[in-house]
Amino acid sequence: MVALGLPESRGASAGQFKSVTLSGTAYIDAANFGVSFGLKSQLSNSGRKLTLKSVWSTLVFETDNRECEINGLRVFLGDPVRSYKGTVRISRLDVEKVLIPLLLAGNDEKRIPTLKTIVLDPGHGGRDPGNVNQRLKINEKTIALDTALRLERILKTMGYAVVMTRSNDSQLNSDKAADLLSRAAVANKAGADLFISLHYNAVGSGAQRVTGVEVYTLTPHSQYSTSDSERDDDTGAVEINPGNISDHWNMQLGYQIHRLMIEELRAPDRGLKRARWAVLRAVECPAILIEAGFLSNDTEGGKIATPTYRQKIAEAIANGVQAYGNVLAGVHKQRDGK
Repeated sequence: MVALGLPESRGASAGQFKSVTLSGTAYIDAANFGVSFGLKSQLSNSGRKLTLKSVWSTLVFETDNRECEINGLRVFLGDPVRSYKGTVRISRLDVEKVLIPLLLAGNDEKRIPTLKTIVLDPGHGGRDPGNVNQRLKINEKTIALDTALRLERILKTMGYAVVMTRSNDSQLNSDKAADLLSRAAVANKAGADLFISLHYNAVGSGAQRVTGVEVYTLTPHSQYSTSDSERDDDTGAVEINPGNISDHWNMQLGYQIHRLMIEELRAPDRGLKRARWAVLRAVECPAILIEAGFLSNDTEGGKIATPTYRQKIAEAIANGVQAYGNVLAGVHKQRDGK
């Protein structure tokens, strides 16, 4: 899904819709929002599920749920969807930070990024192995580096300049916190247009049941991360990080790469999520962190251990980067009137 370019939507903002305050958060009538974007609404018999649909897009929301569906993909909102006097309500911030960036990329954004220099960050390294599957004798630091090197080669053939935070089995700093900030610093020093941190996931309990791809963007200011279902991180929510300047483009970037990874890998969709990872907080350009699969699952870990599958992962990410680049090119063309 890219910008719809609906003339009646150009200049749309969350502020144009009347809101009600529920549990301290401003909420907008989702159906009214849909009308302004040419989306027809259909409410389920239970009144709990609302579908907004056009020729281009289908959005599905369910009350008391932070997860929604956008063109068949799982996307996590910052606030749960609410019911109010027979209407389905979405938080004003989710309209601004999730829906408008996806439906109308570049809407009212003064800064439209370019896409020339990409920084790739293979997670962990050196004394930090990351996640490990002892049974398969694989670790995250090695697999992430191999995937990043494959992605680097593909992106270079596409014409992008690529900078690696590490190209061998090393850490940027022996201190973990400093190491993470050093990775963001590489991107900032390079004047990066895009930052991708590559990782592989793991869980303890239920390891043989959990598989799939997750993509993370930085949690917007005044919202709570996907994992913070109890909304405990009040300190994080009020802090404005350097990475938040790219909230609009983070969402568009995360969506495009997540979409292509799910489509091309045919992996279980664990969602486009939000987190305040250190590398995302400190980087000064659109950025995502990818969890490309679960090493803890022997079946998925076995696939990841093969060069063929890692090549597929790299190709899917590269195609997502290209899709994001196409969105940027379309917005620049529209702005330039060409």
